[in-house]
Amino acid sequence: MIQSCWQSKRSKANYKMDNTKKVYYEIEYFYPDVDRQKFWDMFFDYEAWSKSDILPGEISIIKPGKDVPQGAGAVRSVISGSMNITEDIVGFRPPEYFSYTTRNGSMPVNDFGGELSFEVHKGGLLSKYKGGFNPKYFGTGWLMKYVFSRAQKSAFIGLGKAYKAYYEK
Repeated sequence: MIQSCWQSKRSKANYKMDNTKKVYYEIEYFYPDVDRQKFWDMFFDYEAWSKSDILPGEISIIKPGKDVPQGAGAVRSVISGSMNITEDIVGFRPPEYFSYTTRNGSMPVNDFGGELSFEVHKGGLLSKYKGGFNPKYFGTGWLMKYVFSRAQKSAFIGLGKAYKAYYEK
């Protein structure tokens, strides 16, 4: 379960509504004819993100991870439009698994995090995303789940376009 990878250590007393429940969602996306290692390499080339349809903005490493700069223990900044998020990388197993949590205050929810896995599947790559968060305000979980699910689907599509552009150089 994702919870074990990135569940916050904060107590429920820190929430504006302490009777909210964690909201989870899952999304899968298949990329035909995509090599997992090449996809992983493109996925962690942050300059590619800024130059593609994946995320209009910038990703940078604030603090490098213990084994590799973008690996477990890394802290990174994600800026897109008016959104400025600080992420802690909590899981990193190239080329198949990546997980992160965001710091509270940086998003319209608390304890947001996700994990992404890449599986070789039927001549391509199957991406699986599991995300979760605690709504800041009671009754908004369904709306934020919808917003985050749509954003992730859009990111998957952008990653596919970026992969093609990245390797057609």
